[in-house]
This record gives sequence, C-alpha cells and structure tokens, in this order.
Amino acid sequence: MLVAGLGTGLPVAFTFIAINIVGLYAFVGGTTALSLLAGSAFDSVANFALSPIPLFILMGELLLRSGLATLCVDAVDVWVGRLPGRLAFVAVGGGTIFGALSGSSMAATAMLGSTMAAEMERRGYKPQMSIASILAAGGLDVLIPPSALGVLLAVLANVSAGKLLIAAVMPGLVLATVYAVYFIGRARLQPHLAPPYDVAGLSARAKLKTLRHLVPLSGLMVVVTGFIFFGVATPSETAAMGAVATAALAAAYGRLTWPIVRVALMATVHTTAMVFLIIVGSKAYSQLMSITGAATGFVEWMTSLPLTPMLMVVGMNVIVMILGCFIDQLSIMLITVPIFMPIVAQLGLDPIWFSVILLVNLELAAITPPFGLQLFVMKGVRPQLRMTEIYVAAGPIIVLQTLVIGLMLAFPAISLWLPGLMFQP
Repeated sequence: MLVAGLGTGLPVAFTFIAINIVGLYAFVGGTTALSLLAGSAFDSVANFALSPIPLFILMGELLLRSGLATLCVDAVDVWVGRLPGRLAFVAVGGGTIFGALSGSSMAATAMLGSTMAAEMERRGYKPQMSIASILAAGGLDVLIPPSALGVLLAVLANVSAGKLLIAAVMPGLVLATVYAVYFIGRARLQPHLAPPYDVAGLSARAKLKTLRHLVPLSGLMVVVTGFIFFGVATPSETAAMGAVATAALAAAYGRLTWPIVRVALMATVHTTAMVFLIIVGSKAYSQLMSITGAATGFVEWMTSLPLTPMLMVVGMNVIVMILGCFIDQLSIMLITVPIFMPIVAQLGLDPIWFSVILLVNLELAAITPPFGLQLFVMKGVRPQLRMTEIYVAAGPIIVLQTLVIGLMLAFPAISLWLPGLMFQP
C-alpha cells in the first residue's frame, strides 16, 4: 500500500494516514476506528515536548534569511591559512558553526551551496571537492544541536530530548574532524581536484575584527547547547530563548526587516506543518502495530534469532540505509522507530546510544542516491551540474559517515560520555 500510494504522487504524510485509516477500519472496524484515529491525531501533536521543533527551525530560517549564516563562513575563511583544499575546509568549518546555530540541514546546504560553490568553481575546484564538502557540511546540522530532527526522534523514541541532543555533539564533532582530514589529505594527494592559490595574508588585527561576529554567534551556541548541558533550561525553554536571541542578534546587525521576518515565519510554518503531519501518521501507525499484535510478534521473532545484540543493531541500521536510498528522513523514522525501539529495549541496549546512531544514519539518508533530499537541494542551487556529478561527489561522504557509524558501534562512549556529565535540571 505504501509503494502504491507513493507511486501516485501522494505526499508521504497523507499516504501513511490513508494506510492507517484502512488498517484501523479493517482490524478495529466501523466508526470506532475513525474516532480512535481522530483522538490520537490530536494527542500526538498536542505535546509540549514538540515545541522546540518550530523554534529550532525558526532559528535556522532567521540566520539564513538575515545573512548571519554567511558571516559564519566569512569569519572562518579569514582564520584559515594556506591549507590544501582550503575552501573545502572553510565549508566544513562554516557548516559546523552553522550547525551549532541552526536545526535544518536543508537550509545549511542551500546557504553553503549559494555562497561557496561558485567561488570553488572559479578557483578550479572539481565537484569531488566542492560539492562533496558542501554536502558533508550541510548534513552536520542534523547532529550538532540545535537539531529539529533530533527532537522529533527523541519524541518518537520516547527518550530524553536533552540527552539525545547532547549525545549527538561528540559524533558531530568527530564527523566534522573526519571530513576536514579527508579533504585536506585528498587535496594534498590530488592537487588537481583543489588547485592551490595565493591567499593574501591578514594581520592579527584584521583577524581579531572578525570576533565581533564570532563572539555574538558563539553566544547563541551557549544559549542552545550550554543551557541544556548545565541543566539551566529544558530543550523547549532553550529553543524559545534561542529563537528570541537570534531575532535580537539579527536586529542588532540591522538585518531584521519585516520581509525577512515574514519569509522566515512562513517557511517555519510550512516545514512544521509537514513535520507534524508525519507525527500524526506515526502515532496512528504505532497504534495499528500495537492493535494487530504485529509489533509484539516482530519483536519476539527478532529477539529469538540466533544473533548477538550487536548484529541485530547492525541489521537495523542496514535497513535504514536501504530505506534512505528511496524515502526521506521523516518517513524512515515513521516506519522504523515504532518497530526498532521495542527491540532495543528487549535487548537491554542503551536507547540514547541507539538513537544517536540512528540520527547519523538519518543524516546519511539525506545524501544517499538516488533520492537524497540534500542532493536535490544542491541541484537546485547549482542547476548547471548533472545529477550524476552530484551522486559521484556524495560517494566518499557516504563512506566516511558509514565509518563513523562503525566507530560509534565499537565505542559507545563517543555518544554516551557527554550525557553522563550533564547536570540534571
């Protein structure tokens, strides 16, 4: 039914809701099923834990529309010296900082693609370096708080949103480091992919001037991540403070005009409505799985297999990788989380650890050919590129992300160390 619905061009959220209606009607019957769906639809989104999602999205939209995001990239550019693959490193560094300020990987990819791709091409960078670095940097938004996708995953998986956001910090930084090492190393080994060029030396005074941009933006990072870590505020309170602080910062720079506010708010409403419809479908889907006994039966079957818990975790992640080739991140969560989390609980595994691994895998889904959303965003900002060029550029990034997932499986402390140090509010 899912394949048939998607084949008609029906939006994913509506496809799942239609499947839920048919399933509940068939297994519960009559108007009782429809009233059950109506009640669960309201309850699923009338949840205070979801309030950070629109606020994190609004932060990213304000940063993007006001041009503050570009200031991040410009500041990183000033501090980077004559490194091999310099502009690719700037993209990764700028994406890491923007990831700590925004909750949207699509916005980050669009921003970096618009601001850096043309300059890279002018400097002779090949797509294996230019497009790959932008795709890599854009995806870091999913991991480094604030992350709207992380909050949604926490709600669906029934884990602490604060702990999940903090747990994703170290994997995000590890991934950013792996990217930086890769691009510098490849530029050194294959200089024709990123031709070196002379960079005008800047005085220490000129570099220090960029701190007037970096320090206020760093303050946003403290508001968003630091307050959660030290137990000063919940994710919902932090998201509200972050949105207000972003608007105040944009106003201080003289960039908070009414057209910018209107466009940012409309984009936030559009994205939030899509996310909440997905949540409605997910709640009904979970009820359907429970009523039919499918969830219980599948968990019992999986746990009875002669496999170690680690092999089961690997198998679940392989399923997510395969789904990532064809459907978007939200739909993958809708399909897998209601099934996977009971298995994780039954196996006695740490749900935060598994959720962070799943979050990295969802980031991977956004750049997996043929239907990764970031690939199409990249095509939108650079229409002269062929999709095959973008697919090829994404290949090494897919390998690097898979490598980091392997490290997280082998060394759970990468995900669990920071949450263990958190102050409880």
